[in-house]
Amino acid sequence: MLMGIFLFISHLGCVYSSLPNVSCTIINLEYIDCTWKDHGIPKFNYSFSSSLQNRAPLECPDYLLEENQPVGCRLPYEKGNKFQTLSTILFSASNHLNKTQEIKLQDRVKLHPPQNLSVQLPSSSELWLYWNVSVKFECLQYEVSYKRDTDSDWITHPSEGLSFSLPFPSQSNVYTFRVRSRVQQACHESSWSDWSTPLLWGPVKQRNYTEETKPKRSTEWRVLVPVVIGCIVVVMLICLLVQNERLRVILIPIVPNPSKPLEELLYTYNGNVEDWLHISKEFVEGFKPNFSEPSCPVREYSIVPQTSISGSECSLSILLDQSDCLDTSFSTATSSISASPENTPPGLV
Repeated sequence: MLMGIFLFISHLGCVYSSLPNVSCTIINLEYIDCTWKDHGIPKFNYSFSSSLQNRAPLECPDYLLEENQPVGCRLPYEKGNKFQTLSTILFSASNHLNKTQEIKLQDRVKLHPPQNLSVQLPSSSELWLYWNVSVKFECLQYEVSYKRDTDSDWITHPSEGLSFSLPFPSQSNVYTFRVRSRVQQACHESSWSDWSTPLLWGPVKQRNYTEETKPKRSTEWRVLVPVVIGCIVVVMLICLLVQNERLRVILIPIVPNPSKPLEELLYTYNGNVEDWLHISKEFVEGFKPNFSEPSCPVREYSIVPQTSISGSECSLSILLDQSDCLDTSFSTATSSISASPENTPPGLV
């Protein structure tokens, strides 16, 4: 009997200890977030209720969901609630057990990170960094952190206002600035907020960047450089291949086929040289005669000796026939040659 009671109490203690712890934080002095996901998203549904300063517990007005499972509750915040104690009750519907906690809120404040960072350079001897905060609370303190592109560690400085001055900035370096905030110790200091989005400032241009920008850019260059080098190598190989092919053609010229022109003349043009050489018909017609010439008969001249009746004189009659090629008449001419005793052959005297 006693053993059974002991086992039952031990079982209840194990079930109670298996309920997750509740953690509450005042976010930016605007609302209170209470969560119960220390070990991840719970497997069971829980009901949440809370109360301030021994008031009656109130059911959670707005559950926070992850993967359609309630993991927290958002409560409204009123001025002065941070100095009170919040009582929470987490109830498990599966085994009808609940877990109660008392949470002091004054040390559980977390602000939103500063925003709208900007840089002004009124002179070459001083740089000013400005930012804004969304909370309307004067009891705040800030921490400015910066580094140059040649530095590996961040340099941190406190600041009481919404600005920070950096004397004698280097004109050849690029600076990265970030800011965070919290409630001052005099007003029950809170946890530091997250760092703001980094601001990059340099001598050439000013622009906002996230810290993931540089790794992404370096990764892109690591991918782009091998691709460009590969393309250059391929182009060089193609040029070498073409150049070697040209050298091969120059050093070992192709022997022409002498039978190819003759085959074209015999089989394509059927032996017609004029068509083979593409000679125009007008050029060929220019070499053909286009006139007629009458024939002219030619006869030999004959010398006929004549004996003169009147003494020793003799005459030679030269006869020339008319030519049929002449249009006008041509008469026979007779010339007499007196024979002197000196020129007369001996037989004729």
